[in-house]
Amino acid sequence: MKNLRRIWGYSPALWTVALCSIFVPLLLNSRYYQDIAVMTFLWAGLAGSWNLYSGYSGRISAGHAAFLGLGAYTSTLLYLNFGISPWLGMLAGGLVSGVAALIIGGSTLRLKGTFFTLSTIAFNRILEVMAITATGLTAGSLGLFLPHNPGFANMIFTGRIPWALITWAYMLLVVAISVCLERSKLGYCLIALGENQEAAENLGVNSTKIMLRAFVLSAVLTSFGGTLMANYLAFFEPVSVMGIMTAVQFILLTIAGGMGTAFGPVVGSFILTPGSLLLRGGFAGISGLHGFVLGMILVLILLLRPDGILPQLRHLFTWLKNKTAKRGQA
Repeated sequence: MKNLRRIWGYSPALWTVALCSIFVPLLLNSRYYQDIAVMTFLWAGLAGSWNLYSGYSGRISAGHAAFLGLGAYTSTLLYLNFGISPWLGMLAGGLVSGVAALIIGGSTLRLKGTFFTLSTIAFNRILEVMAITATGLTAGSLGLFLPHNPGFANMIFTGRIPWALITWAYMLLVVAISVCLERSKLGYCLIALGENQEAAENLGVNSTKIMLRAFVLSAVLTSFGGTLMANYLAFFEPVSVMGIMTAVQFILLTIAGGMGTAFGPVVGSFILTPGSLLLRGGFAGISGLHGFVLGMILVLILLLRPDGILPQLRHLFTWLKNKTAKRGQA
């Protein structure tokens, strides 16, 4: 109970918004809008997973789509070839991604700035090419289809509401872990490394150990989201899960909402994911329009609010709280 109070006390207003967001898909009758809600929750969790490492450490990873793909392919191949439930396959995918993060992180986390970002891009690209060329295992560019066999054990459902509940729970799990990370020794050390790595190391922080632990945690949670995405869409191919645009989306959503904050990725996803999907659906005849509009929105955010949207929301909540308190005193 004490831990729950600490997590809730991080920001009761933001937690209330996040918890109440589940009513949106429950109150919508349109499967189209329910689908948008599911993808919004899913990307909030995925962006939050990326933020666990890159947001707090300030080191931009452009290769997290690789962990998304590892989760998707591991669980799907286990299900299609051996009939293993995707729930167990999700854990297996997390294990595979964790081991991959240990290997990659152990050799690249000493790099700084652009060199680290380029190394993650290379890692992502290598796995994407391997998935395309290993046609006997992954079917290459043809992609993998999941047969429609509804059941909880198969992680396949006929409606959108079960998926809304699952992806909403995934988002809340990532946010809760982020809050706990911020208030833990690991989080303090990670933030210190992001502020000034040399000063933190001089104070006794083991930079390699701290960053590797955060990197592995981030990779595992991203992999879980990959399994959810694969089973929800029921079809995927290498470019859709490991492509550069997927890798960039992790970064854009987090920057828009606010890097290095537990709720920043949620805010970014709640605003940009529905906007992207609605523009893509409403103006499908105009190729690239949704990308252009979202790009302009992000440019404006970076120019006017470089720290993201979340700090402005916090100011708004504080103003409303003070105004309500003054009315109560009057």
